[in-house]
Amino acid sequence: MAAEGSYKANTYNLELDAEIQRLKAQVLLSWEKEARTLNWFGLADGMNVLEVGSGPGFFTEKLLELLPNSSVTAVEIDPVLHEKAVAYLQDKGGDRVERIQASVADTGLAANTFDFAIARLLFVHLPEPVAAAREIFRILKPGGKLVIIDSDADLFWLTNPPWSVEIVREKFKQVIASRGGNLCVGRNLCRILKEAGFVSVDLEAVVSHSDIIGIEAFQPLLDSGPILQMVKQGLISESEIESYLVSRDEFVAAGDRSMMSFWLMACGKKNQ
Repeated sequence: MAAEGSYKANTYNLELDAEIQRLKAQVLLSWEKEARTLNWFGLADGMNVLEVGSGPGFFTEKLLELLPNSSVTAVEIDPVLHEKAVAYLQDKGGDRVERIQASVADTGLAANTFDFAIARLLFVHLPEPVAAAREIFRILKPGGKLVIIDSDADLFWLTNPPWSVEIVREKFKQVIASRGGNLCVGRNLCRILKEAGFVSVDLEAVVSHSDIIGIEAFQPLLDSGPILQMVKQGLISESEIESYLVSRDEFVAAGDRSMMSFWLMACGKKNQ
């Protein structure tokens, strides 16, 4: 996550601890399928890996476990998340992990350094996504790849019984856009990669379903803290959120409820 755009950890949710747990749940929800897709895109043990928008370190930890002979450089601009990552990763990975507080738009890293780069749930918050992709392009080695893992608000999740989120979702889109982000960035990922100079662009989807992994895995993502924080800040009215909260409570009370979420994974290659 990056603080330079629409996201700041200590103001995004009502409570920072709740936000950290939400970020952890996002990693655990679909890690196995994301890892499988990353391997399919060409991520291999022994590579020099860059993770941009690395947050509090939960995804970094998974990369270190997946790639026991790789080094991972984790770049995060948000000072709160960077501090969390330093503490969380202090006994994980040893000298294989380097944590850098910097902007994805200006990492300060040397050109032609990394074999593989991953940006997870970062581009949704960036005001200049193509510029960020170009910076990653610069520091990748020739033949290196960038995988962007991100969401699209209109594909974020499906529920049964239906959960009425349309009004709040549209308002949330507007608020994030006013801060420089784009909740519908998922549909633009291939275009962003191409405009940044990447070739051999491909797109895959990672789908998580509660009938497979259990409804409990989705529970932290039902936290309404980010939306209630916007109400507190006067960005969303109480009347606008009222039907959303009623519908949420009805969904949570349903005995046979199910949820399905989608992450999009776009991959591009730097020419040899």
